[in-house]
Amino acid sequence: MIREAGKVGLDGGGMNKKKYARLFFIAGGCCALLLSSGADAVEINEMIVVAAADTPVVGDMPMGQSAGGDDSLLPEDTGSESDLFGTEGGYFHPYLSLAGEWTDNLYNLDDDKQSNFLTRVSPGIWLAVPRSKVIPVTITPHNTSAGGLQQQLKDHSGTDRYQVYALGGVDFLNYSEDSDLNSVDGNIEGLARYNMSSGLSLQILDRYSKGHDKFEAGVSNLVDPLQEFNSNIVMGTADWQMTEKLRAKVDLSNFMLDYDDEINDYLDRDDDVLDLYGYYDYSEKTSFFIQYSLIDVSYDTSLRDNQQEYVYGGIEWDTTEKLSLLFKAGYQQKEYDRSITGESDYDGFAFDLQSTYRFRERAELVLNLYRKNEETDSSVALDKEVLGGNLGYVQQYTDKITGKFDIRYEDAEYRQLIAQDRDETLFFVRPALQYLFREWLMGEVAYSYETRGSSDDFFDYDTNTFFISINFAL
Repeated sequence: MIREAGKVGLDGGGMNKKKYARLFFIAGGCCALLLSSGADAVEINEMIVVAAADTPVVGDMPMGQSAGGDDSLLPEDTGSESDLFGTEGGYFHPYLSLAGEWTDNLYNLDDDKQSNFLTRVSPGIWLAVPRSKVIPVTITPHNTSAGGLQQQLKDHSGTDRYQVYALGGVDFLNYSEDSDLNSVDGNIEGLARYNMSSGLSLQILDRYSKGHDKFEAGVSNLVDPLQEFNSNIVMGTADWQMTEKLRAKVDLSNFMLDYDDEINDYLDRDDDVLDLYGYYDYSEKTSFFIQYSLIDVSYDTSLRDNQQEYVYGGIEWDTTEKLSLLFKAGYQQKEYDRSITGESDYDGFAFDLQSTYRFRERAELVLNLYRKNEETDSSVALDKEVLGGNLGYVQQYTDKITGKFDIRYEDAEYRQLIAQDRDETLFFVRPALQYLFREWLMGEVAYSYETRGSSDDFFDYDTNTFFISINFAL
């Protein structure tokens, strides 16, 4: 039996209408002000390909995109624009991945480990107008992060007057251990942006995901380990280059999370988010900024409704072809609508670092770090404070052979509603080797080791997984 089946008296309801009114009033005022004023992949042989094994089982990443955040499956243009449907001209880009994964611990448990062979078939297609060989944005939802994003979306401006992008993909998953686990995950995402000559840019993006949580103690159980969900994040942006040095940006977004099974109703919620940015462009490649964020988190049944405010100072630095960096640090304050425990509210330090360093033409290092308070994924915890990061290295040895090495780390401190403490550390490592057979065909073999140590031994586990995949892309 799983310890977290109960709701420990946290069911409730209601919406904080005053906070919603405040959120949309501020957003409307800022948009009106703007309008009244003026708007893991690697390149081999001219091809960018991605192995499906880079993507997690949980639908937290666009299908066909890498865990490292690189985001294209498209070879360089080699044909005429009269090609059927424009595939060679760069408008339509179909892809297909066939993968197999063997693991010694399917359910990520400390005892009673069960091996499994997973077969994954992942077809999809994406398109861009004007034509493009690079997906313009990487949208990576994260269910426990308020607003649905663990780290800030990178700005996408482009030089075209307008841009439209759409992607759709599915994962057909077949488990040898238990056919009841077989499922179909998928996502649809898109972006539309219009850049005005006045300096005002308007953008809207949307990402719908159908996925399931990672199998593990506290989430899975022996009766129904498949915890499926639907999520959607939609964001509207107004970005105004006021002068040569000054820029302002407003993001207004909504994140929806809905689980299929009634036992997970306490996780269902809607988040409304307002982000205000002020930029000072110190140089063509360097910008300093301040950010204010207001997030209203409204649960469908749980009593964990809360409002969060962030104040950040940061820098965007893209000085050379070798280095790009986004760093911001600041203060997070979280206030619950109801006092669930003696000390429910939270305040603390938060930061976000996203960096890429290219050693040479064929080597790249990616480092991402984050710290903040997140929503709970446990029925017996109020929330959790997380500190984590990932380090990725890509080395192209020859025109055909590429090596990859990924390390991920996360420390989570749960604020429990019961006497049992829960502080845990997750460590993940994954080496991989890719071979390019043709400009449109790539194979990959990989191995991963994942371990979690917890102050509650019930949540400990060690898991080994072997991957093999073949990937087609046009």
